Amino acid sequence: MGTVERSLAWDGCFNVRDLGGLETASGRRTRHGAVVRADNVRRLSEAGWRDALDHGIRRVVDLRFAGESPGENDVHADVDVISISLFGRHDPEAAKAFDERLLTTDDIGAVFAAGYIRTLEHAPRRVAEAVAAVADADEEHGVLIHCFAGKDRTGIVTALLLDAVDVLDHEIAADYAASHANLGGLFDPWVAQARDDDERETRLRSALSPAGTMEAVLAWLHNAGGARSYLTDGGVTEEQLERLARRLVAG
Repeated sequence: MGTVERSLAWDGCFNVRDLGGLETASGRRTRHGAVVRADNVRRLSEAGWRDALDHGIRRVVDLRFAGESPGENDVHADVDVISISLFGRHDPEAAKAFDERLLTTDDIGAVFAAGYIRTLEHAPRRVAEAVAAVADADEEHGVLIHCFAGKDRTGIVTALLLDAVDVLDHEIAADYAASHANLGGLFDPWVAQARDDDERETRLRSALSPAGTMEAVLAWLHNAGGARSYLTDGGVTEEQLERLARRLVAG
């Protein structure tokens, strides 16, 4: 199944899709309703939360920095939240340096890939903790993973989840690439507020999600032994990997 069928229109969010319908190496498909990826769900309206609950969501894994959006709404009372700052503490200087690389590069995908790989290299326990939060959720209900835009931090964790259950690389890369088409409503006002052409271009580039980015990340991951080896080194147990497979892959 393609990305169109998996897209979810939940009022208040822009980049929501179900991870069901993706092909694995064995020819099976991932389950619908098991895991959803999204931008910041604190923006969901009451109607949006009804849709999320109707979809089965009862756990949210929030990958943002602590206090990233002060004064935001709480999640729905029927949903539990696991907060894991995938990038650790916010570092303004590192963020500025990343923006400079993004502006001056001729290969945007490579800049994103290098950043994601640095996270995988330096934060294996946080990545593993995020995956474990999905594996440990009630198997009768769905889990939603999100960050700010549902692209970068969410993209890293989603790739590990999918690779761990043998989803094909091109499916994982295509799922990552699908974010760009969804982010106009979220990024356009921010782009319009840019102070100059360089800032505008940097903001435009930050919304991109070229498939080559995730292809490079997956190549690094496979060279490192694959998602299952990476995750167990980070603290995920074999039992948790088995639960993850039961959640994500149809029999």
